[in-house]
Amino acid sequence: MTIPNAEVLRPAPPVEGTPAMVHILPTHRRSQRITLLLAATAASLSACGPSGTSAHDGPTGTPATTAAPRGAVTRAEADRILDRYQEINNKANKARDAGLLATVEAGQLYARSKANYEQFDILSAQEKKDAATPFFFTRRTFYIPPADNWFAAAASTNGTNHTFMIFAKSADTGGTWKKVVSLFPQQPLPAPQIKDDLAVPADEGTPVGNLAPSGVTDAIEDLFTTGGTKDGSKLSHANASAKAILKTYKERRDHLGAKATVNFFPIAPTHNKTYTLTTSFGVLVITALAHKEESLVTNAGLQISPSEREAVYNKTPRSLVVDSFQGEAVVHLPRQGKPEILDYRYALVDSR
Repeated sequence: MTIPNAEVLRPAPPVEGTPAMVHILPTHRRSQRITLLLAATAASLSACGPSGTSAHDGPTGTPATTAAPRGAVTRAEADRILDRYQEINNKANKARDAGLLATVEAGQLYARSKANYEQFDILSAQEKKDAATPFFFTRRTFYIPPADNWFAAAASTNGTNHTFMIFAKSADTGGTWKKVVSLFPQQPLPAPQIKDDLAVPADEGTPVGNLAPSGVTDAIEDLFTTGGTKDGSKLSHANASAKAILKTYKERRDHLGAKATVNFFPIAPTHNKTYTLTTSFGVLVITALAHKEESLVTNAGLQISPSEREAVYNKTPRSLVVDSFQGEAVVHLPRQGKPEILDYRYALVDSR
């Protein structure tokens, strides 16, 4: 007997001009309902940095007139990095060229983007059309830490979507600047502190309130794994994002009922790196996420028929289906009170 395994999908918001491709967050199959968090207003994003203007009409954390790099990059260099990413990403989206995209993206973000290219054929006609629509970054704001190999950027895309990004340059990115995080928080992010025109990072291992930045990934994944009874208990369960994940945990077996067990297990993120920015009330943490979802039949005579999305990777009915998800999140750790997940997103990147 084969158990059908239909996906439960929600419409994805437009992201960087490619609503069905790069950076889209497919929901988990079956009962998974990960809320897609829309971006904050452009005014909210621009309020995160000190005042100032540039050729892109956006405020900036570092003045455009900086003569020499004082941090990872100058404002002008950061602008050029965004310009290049915008140009290459638009070309890659149009051609669905994962190799080209790999020249400007890395880590779990690239894993998500590549998966969306792989799943292109199952998209609707409108989604396929939207996928090739170019996007353009405007109202740019940069948060550049001193003497490091990364920087954060906030921008509007096509005037309607608003994104918070991390660009990094390391061995993981092949020694060139690539985008490794792309998030779309619905609410305005706490404003990063600026000192001497540079953003102020925080130590990953130092607790802020009840949680250190280095523990955020485990805390979020625990919401999926145990329903937040262990590390996840340190996060605010009243937060909208946490509620969405806990709903996923509670409903994980609803689709298959007693015919199969469904559980989540943490796995290693593709780009296991945590970034921090100090705020007036705590620390903003941008970090990697990853887990697998295992569905196992309870009777040896049963098999699970893969969903349309899973079938992209393995269409064979089987007794055990293992789906791999890669993602990222932004969380605020307040000095008082429980941390809140401000945005998170995953993509199915493999199914075996």
